Amino acid sequence: MTGPARGTPGPTRTVDLDGFRFPLGTETLGLSWQPRERRTGTLNLKSCELQHPWSDRLVRSELAALPLAETIAYPFQDRALDALGAYHGLDSAHVLLTAGSDNGIGLVVDALVRPVGRLLLQEPAFEAWRHYAELRGVRVTGVPGVTGAPPTADPDPLLDALRDAPGPTVAAVTNPGSPSGLLYPPSTMRRFAGTARDLGHLLVIDEAYGDFVHTSHAPLVAEFPNVVVVHSYSKAFALAGLRIAALLVHPALREHLGRFRPENAVGAPGVALLERLAPQRERWQEIWRDVRAVRQEFTDRVLSTHPGWHALQPGANFVTFWSPDPATADAARDHLAAHRVRIRSLSDLPGLRGCFRVSLADRPTMERVARLLDAVADRPRPRVNAPAAPRQAARHGERPY
Repeated sequence: MTGPARGTPGPTRTVDLDGFRFPLGTETLGLSWQPRERRTGTLNLKSCELQHPWSDRLVRSELAALPLAETIAYPFQDRALDALGAYHGLDSAHVLLTAGSDNGIGLVVDALVRPVGRLLLQEPAFEAWRHYAELRGVRVTGVPGVTGAPPTADPDPLLDALRDAPGPTVAAVTNPGSPSGLLYPPSTMRRFAGTARDLGHLLVIDEAYGDFVHTSHAPLVAEFPNVVVVHSYSKAFALAGLRIAALLVHPALREHLGRFRPENAVGAPGVALLERLAPQRERWQEIWRDVRAVRQEFTDRVLSTHPGWHALQPGANFVTFWSPDPATADAARDHLAAHRVRIRSLSDLPGLRGCFRVSLADRPTMERVARLLDAVADRPRPRVNAPAAPRQAARHGERPY
């Protein structure tokens, strides 16, 4: 399947601009657009930005050291690409910068998914995948990625979908899962990559939270020409405000993707900071280790009050909790919102009924959030009385179950 011929007009709708009428495409109908809303005085533990005092100090120091020319002039990417290549263990010819992972996903859909017209999307997944696919008129087949209660990662549906796909297809998988926090081991990811390659499919791996759990799929890019990795420095390097990410790809795919000119959307401060921050791997690893420690302390504290809850492992710079009472997810979200703390209920997502996600901040903040969660109670489950044992079984000391 291919897209429409170049220049062929699609369906339109007419918009009235105060008496001036003009045709617009229909692809945005049904899609939402909600600019970020400033919420003064509210703690945001919904967006999963890296919030840690050590990363604040590191980024502040490097930002203050930027020469004026590196913030106001058009950026040159060569040194930053060399630094990122070394960071990922790849030649810089494998690295293409984009304005955040959202922009990278849109580029993948435009340049790689749209020509074949099919996207296998393991869900739950980042909302941008379906958004950009619908905007481009691409058919999406949702594939379950979790199963059970509490949820666990399940690779089999995606493997089956790859085998059943009728022709060249793009498959997208998130590892570690977002927003679940569940992680596939390297052996499973190699199985995804090899199966896709053998059947003529591209595999796109969204690893936005990989650094927090010491997971990198860059080795797969070096081994499998059909693997594309979306890597977010906005998350890992606490640069959410600068919107900076990369696609790690085969050089021939990088050449094709580069013709869409994503570098024009990447600002000079982000490029300059990457050049300085990427070589400081040991400092970042120290920060990520402490983020994991904060996560474990917060998880233990919450589960000590709610032993019936379950934390999905290994998480990232967030914790996803599951409760056997599906109403608890919304109750936790609403209770914290009443105390000006934003978290996310996940109950409306495939396979995550009863789950809610809390991103991490410093230790005093997380202790305050844990105390707030103390007040969230599951609904009591109705007691089911077992039927009385038959008299004869009881007389002989037998048990009916």
